[in-house]
Amino acid sequence: MTDDSVAVAGLPKSIRDVAETLGLPLVLNVIHHFGGQEIKFPKFLKEDHPVYRALGKDDATALCNFLSGEMIYVPHMRQRRSIRMDVLALEDAGRERREIARILGVSQRHVRRMANKTPPANQLSLFDFD
Repeated sequence: MTDDSVAVAGLPKSIRDVAETLGLPLVLNVIHHFGGQEIKFPKFLKEDHPVYRALGKDDATALCNFLSGEMIYVPHMRQRRSIRMDVLALEDAGRERREIARILGVSQRHVRRMANKTPPANQLSLFDFD
């Protein structure tokens, strides 16, 4: 077994078949640019599409031909950590959830969960003056 085949086997299922077909370097580049996001890969790729701009013509074309209109979740492949306070602070600063996910290196779903999570009932607020 080669190092690449071991690395491919360790990838989440959502992107493993892409790595097996198009190669690990391409998938690592996709993870670098789109990790933590759901991306739709168009059937007909245009030069202004984010995938084209991030990966270049050849890799973007190969990827879009392979996935042809599908939407996949691109894993961020980073270690988990509690980021709720970071999410709330960035939302208060006016950032969109997609941007927050990119900044923090987590999925949009995780940002949504953290932003919508209610604080524990026994947690006191520092700013409530009743």
